[in-house]
Amino acid sequence: MDRLEQLRDPSSWRRAVVLVRRFRQEPGTANLRRFAPLAEAVLRERAALHELDDEALSERAGRTANTDLADDGDLVGYLAVASEVARRRLGMEPFEVQLLAAVSMLRGRVVDMETGEGKTLVGFLVAAGLAVTGRRVHVLSANDYLAGRDASAGATLFEAFGLSCAAVVDGMDHADRRAAYRSDVVYATVHQVGFDLLRDRQRFEDAQRLVPDLDAAVIDEIDAVLLDDAMVPLVIAGDGEPRPEEASLAGVVAAMTAGVDYEVDGERRNVSFNEAGIAALEEHHGVDDLYAKDHVGLLTAAHVALHAHALMECDVHYIVAEGQVRLVNDARGRVADRQRWPDGLHAAIERKEGLEVTAPAEVLDQMLVETVARGYRVITGMSGTALDASVRLAEDLDLRTGAIPTNRPGIRVDEPDRLYLTAEQRDAAAADRVRAAHAAGQPVLIGTASVADSERFAVLLADRGVDAVVLNAKNDAAEAGIIARAGEHAAVTVSTQMAGRGVDIRLAPQAVAAGGLLVLGLGRYDSARLDHQLRGRAGRQGDPGRSAYYTSLDDDVVTEHLVINMDPRTVDADGRVRDKRFRRIYDHAQRVAEGKLLQLHRTTRRYHTATDQHRRLLLDTRERLLTDPTALEDYLAHVWTAGSDQPHRWTRPARRRLATEVALYHLDRAWTRHLNLLAEVREGIHLRVLGRQDPLDEFNLIATDDFRALAQAAAAATRHTLDAASENATTLADLGLRRPSSTWTYMVADNPFGSEADRFFEFIGQALRGSQPPAISYT
Repeated sequence: MDRLEQLRDPSSWRRAVVLVRRFRQEPGTANLRRFAPLAEAVLRERAALHELDDEALSERAGRTANTDLADDGDLVGYLAVASEVARRRLGMEPFEVQLLAAVSMLRGRVVDMETGEGKTLVGFLVAAGLAVTGRRVHVLSANDYLAGRDASAGATLFEAFGLSCAAVVDGMDHADRRAAYRSDVVYATVHQVGFDLLRDRQRFEDAQRLVPDLDAAVIDEIDAVLLDDAMVPLVIAGDGEPRPEEASLAGVVAAMTAGVDYEVDGERRNVSFNEAGIAALEEHHGVDDLYAKDHVGLLTAAHVALHAHALMECDVHYIVAEGQVRLVNDARGRVADRQRWPDGLHAAIERKEGLEVTAPAEVLDQMLVETVARGYRVITGMSGTALDASVRLAEDLDLRTGAIPTNRPGIRVDEPDRLYLTAEQRDAAAADRVRAAHAAGQPVLIGTASVADSERFAVLLADRGVDAVVLNAKNDAAEAGIIARAGEHAAVTVSTQMAGRGVDIRLAPQAVAAGGLLVLGLGRYDSARLDHQLRGRAGRQGDPGRSAYYTSLDDDVVTEHLVINMDPRTVDADGRVRDKRFRRIYDHAQRVAEGKLLQLHRTTRRYHTATDQHRRLLLDTRERLLTDPTALEDYLAHVWTAGSDQPHRWTRPARRRLATEVALYHLDRAWTRHLNLLAEVREGIHLRVLGRQDPLDEFNLIATDDFRALAQAAAAATRHTLDAASENATTLADLGLRRPSSTWTYMVADNPFGSEADRFFEFIGQALRGSQPPAISYT
């Protein structure tokens, strides 16, 4: 059957999913069948281009500049030329379904493409297509490695259309970054772009700007970027004041004993000092009452140190590498570069591990990943699990998603889950399955939830005589080579999450004969999309393959979200649960987890809405001061009362720059104080619910009132500084003002146990329910 015919064939499961969702009037789904004739037209026109010599083809490519791809004829013509260029220069001739994906994305849709179906080449076609129309294009990759790889791989295709291409990655200096952003097509992560936008907001001259106005974004793994990472705050910080009360706590807390000095709850999500622990702290620090107002900072630091000591686990929540605490991204199973926890927790863990403590930071500005994405005028993207996220993408960004059929019919077998009573029984059964597959020469990929899980399961396999290669956050720099070998005869690879790895697993002939890649998942993730991403590693391009999830009632997705008040009716001797009700319960637990995550995202977005609006207003003033010659006069006229001659002193050319720097300095300091205030308010605003007030409404009122005061405070500070300035002052230092001696960027990781507000609402919920998570019982 023709691949595009799958879109018309009700037997195609992807087509069926789309039809069902559209029948149910679920938002966000799109039927891509309407674009099939355009893809077929590209194939016909491309065939005629085979006869052209390279010079003639280059001439045709040059004629596509500034064309309007909204016209069907121009779109077909561009893609025909781009396909032929890709064949000659890259050695890759787009399949018909890849052309359908490119057409759909250039028409503003998000596409769902299975793993191994050639998303990288589609990205080249779409990025070049947007760029030839005059747009500035950012291709947002999953990580720096993929950004650099794809920018290099696609360079010759872009050159054929007269387009420049560059990657923005860690390690580049300001000049190189600025030059890279001036390219027609820029490959980068959304984090790199966000950090550079934050750097731009600290500049004193327009010439220092790194990132031109955001225009068009092509997002690889779009659901991971816009959903999994959407609520991650990107931060630019400066050197802050040291906090001496924290330094002496690590040793005191480390000597404490659970059940004697402190108590940990059953789920290991909350910990608190008891009377003996408080007494030990008071004795060590020579204070009479640790709860007195004067010791609030010490008490807070003590709780953070206890949290780090009792709840945070190495090789689960973080790893230690090269003398540093490195956080692990749960959704991607790799080190989260430049990511740290807030509120002193990161420093507390460094002290716990005996490492050099990083300097305290003062947050200068921050914004969510989603805020960066919303800054683009045009957004499109692709993913192997975009269809699963279609409702969210429509709700959050008004994007519609459609499924692209596979180039060859998929023959992967997805087995039903195998559910066990305990994690130990689950792992034993999975290890036996791996040993049998390995003996038969079948390659196996095992997906685990954490670094510790991957290493522990590798030991189980070694006990059974199976030598496995482990891919986790400790060696993710070698991931491309490890994944590339995962399809070899009898290969066994144990990996944390596979999302965004960007490397295909190609099967050796012997592996094909042995049944193709076997993917085994040990427990399900909180999101079914992550499970599907792991499954998608098997059955690439019509290859044989098989997938199965081995789960247990001990899995976190169950224990953290449900209480099961019954026992299975039928359990095998090896612990396998045959009671079908429990498979439904497990699925329900995952839906509860997804629902909690969705609610968290919605709440976080609502709390950031006012801040984003205020930031735009502040940045508008800041940008005008930097770029508009008349803006300084207008601003200073508001700083002083009518009739003052001070504005004229500071709009002479020799002093103009210093006055601008002073105004920007005080605007930035006022904004920093505003952010710090809102952070403090956010931690305690949940208590307003006890007074029958809406916490969000109260937060927005406080934020708006303080922002109004911000402008007045900045103006007053500017007036005071300039009034006191001597005629000889030429720099901020001459005026007694100091900007941070260094700045750095990082992502604020979610506290894995939630904020104080999260724990408050959990406590209230438990009290109302009389239990921990929602209970499940059948009569």
